[in-house]
Amino acid sequence: MVTDGDGSILTLNSEFKRLLGLDVRNATTLDDVLPPAGLIFLQTHVWPLLRREGSVHELSLNLINPLGERVPVLVSARRGTLNDVVCYSWVFFVATERARFENDLLEARRRADSAATRSAAASDFVKTVTDAMPGLVAYWDRELRCRFANRSYLQWFGKAPDLLIGVRMQDVIGEKLFKLNEPYIRGVLGGEAQEFQRTIDKADGGVAQSLAKYIPHIVEDEVRGFFVLVTDVTSLKKAEAELQLAASVFRDTLDGIMIADDRGVIQSVNPSFSAITGYSANEAVGKPLSLLSSARNESGFASALAEQLVRDNRWQGESWGRRKDGSAFRQWQRVTTTEADGALRYVFVFNDITDRWHDQERSRRLALYDALTELPNRTLMHERLGQLIAATAREQRRIAVLFLDLDRFKQVNDSQGHEVGDEVLRATARRLHQLVRKTDTVARLGGDEFVILLDNPAGLEDVERIAGMAVAALNEPISCAGVAVQVGASIGIALHPIDGQTPAELLKSADSAMYEAKAAGKNTFRSSSSSLARAAERRTEQSH
Repeated sequence: MVTDGDGSILTLNSEFKRLLGLDVRNATTLDDVLPPAGLIFLQTHVWPLLRREGSVHELSLNLINPLGERVPVLVSARRGTLNDVVCYSWVFFVATERARFENDLLEARRRADSAATRSAAASDFVKTVTDAMPGLVAYWDRELRCRFANRSYLQWFGKAPDLLIGVRMQDVIGEKLFKLNEPYIRGVLGGEAQEFQRTIDKADGGVAQSLAKYIPHIVEDEVRGFFVLVTDVTSLKKAEAELQLAASVFRDTLDGIMIADDRGVIQSVNPSFSAITGYSANEAVGKPLSLLSSARNESGFASALAEQLVRDNRWQGESWGRRKDGSAFRQWQRVTTTEADGALRYVFVFNDITDRWHDQERSRRLALYDALTELPNRTLMHERLGQLIAATAREQRRIAVLFLDLDRFKQVNDSQGHEVGDEVLRATARRLHQLVRKTDTVARLGGDEFVILLDNPAGLEDVERIAGMAVAALNEPISCAGVAVQVGASIGIALHPIDGQTPAELLKSADSAMYEAKAAGKNTFRSSSSSLARAAERRTEQSH
């Protein structure tokens, strides 16, 4: 088979199509004949090795035929050109093809022996062919003396041709290895082909994994000797181990994993993905990434993520996802980009942190919100007031603080009970919320004290108008468990920066103004003296 650099099939020989039952119209790329694990191995190991070194030899893959059956093969590939275009030639040794290859080799050897008596050129040709083979080829007679060995065999054992021909097998491979192989030697001399794997020491001091095949040479029902075919499968075993490890991590990790192409189409998912999202692999693969998009993410989230991936090739953080049943889940997600087969791929690794997020939100609310009224507490109010003050350094804006204390609350609480008192506080919170904008803040400091933060009011007159509305609203009776109670409120007003530069100074000024309202008879409001003085100055300036 010949493909271009993107894996698109250019040519298929008839034998390849026959063995796999393929029609060239139905198989246009390598992806069409490989299962998912084979695709990952092809993209992460085979293509990088092929592009770097120009060839690969006898790597193990599974092809998949139109019936969905896996067909194990040994693959060799080499880079070349076709019509001045770079292409890759692939040779697939299927199990049945390997037997045919071995029989062909045996037949070629028989013919070579016959031809050797007639032509030295034919002998040279056979040697050239076997020397070009990536595996080890040798022939041993019945007395276990070497009669032929190709170049790879000689290099493997570190022997020169004149030092190997006629030498006993045990002297070549060593007594230890010979004893291990002896059962297979007896079997092949008995006329039965043998196949086995072995870890052996090489002449250069290295250790290699080998796949050995002993093929009997039978002439007129007599075993004259046997051929030895040995394939160095060290790189194959290492690649298989890495593939198995990668597949195991992909399959067994508790994190959800999703791989998408450069068009944002999901290509592969692992079992944890299905466990988290509710989508099976069949339901997710081939669908766009928007399948998991949640409206709870902030506007522009997707575009910001894409921009960072273009810039840094990675992104990580918290976001919202959507399950198959439509429910949202909080996830910690890592997204990276990688290149496979010359194409961009996105790898998403995520885990469900919804429970943890809810726990954090509950803890946050306990720390920053009043449990009774669900209003911001003193801590959050100080934080927001500090943020408003900091904003005045960037743009001109006003800030008003209204410090509110309920009148007659203690009498109601003591006479009617705490349950009524609590309902009065909740009703107060609701009424105050109805008076302000979404950009303003209503907070409860504790007891019967509340604070209203007004963000950029029009002026003191506008602030006093809201204070008057608050006094009027809280002076209305409150119905609690069939009992109507009336409290009222005293309010103190402070403006930034006239009455204070910091949250503490502003609250102190507003608190002082509130006590002035109490002293004036309650159920009213008072502005800080500084604010009143400044307002008077402005009115005087306007009159002139």
